Amino acid sequence: MGLLPTTLTFGDTPLAIIDRHGEPWLSAADLALALGYKPRPATRKGGTKLGHPSQQSTIAQWSEAEVAAPVNKLYNRHADEFTEEMTALVELETPGGRQKVRIFSPRGCYAVGFFARTDRAKAFRRWVLDVLEHHIRGAGPECRLTPLLALTHGRWGQALAPDGYSAVSLNVALVLDHLLTHYADGAWHETSQRQIGIATGMSNASARNALHKLEEWELLRLEVDGRRGSRIRLLTGRIRQALKYARLELPAPTPAMLN
Repeated sequence: MGLLPTTLTFGDTPLAIIDRHGEPWLSAADLALALGYKPRPATRKGGTKLGHPSQQSTIAQWSEAEVAAPVNKLYNRHADEFTEEMTALVELETPGGRQKVRIFSPRGCYAVGFFARTDRAKAFRRWVLDVLEHHIRGAGPECRLTPLLALTHGRWGQALAPDGYSAVSLNVALVLDHLLTHYADGAWHETSQRQIGIATGMSNASARNALHKLEEWELLRLEVDGRRGSRIRLLTGRIRQALKYARLELPAPTPAMLN
């Protein structure tokens, strides 16, 4: 694994990478910027209202704590759903001096994006899987899907095969990733196994098996009608809990196996 970059960019927002044991972590303040949150409070001394902190003319006028406040509030509300592998409180140098800052691992960033309700949240979750996870183990779907592979490993019992990831575990992770991207609101949605197969690049049979596994694990509800297709509802609370306790020790990068 090479050296981590000092910054990565989400959209037009530069994010400072914190190297924690060789993994790229982000601060709560940078997470707030990436997700499009406005800092709290909305007014400074004297009643002067400032613009969004991504505007370079005003960012220096906000403290680290003010920029990070929305994400810290989100974390405090769901603290029981984060583990020590997902977040930590560390001392870092900030524009306001050395102070304690909450930081998040890639899996923690994904969880924050899961809880966030901003316009950028969905795109940010995809960025975490596609970009941030890339810098842990290199490129490839076996890297960007690490949080979801950890979940499928815990439920399936065997995520790795001698020459890479087992097709079943990877397929289930790919399907869950697709469903979280499009149907994370917990409502019923009409779709079909064929549509999911096309979107994830797998056969109808593989998509069907993945859906039935997710239903068996009580992570979604599935209604199948041969004439009308399928209706799916993600059980987002159960998925959050499953992601919290998922564990997956990765070997050296190996080719991913797909059906």
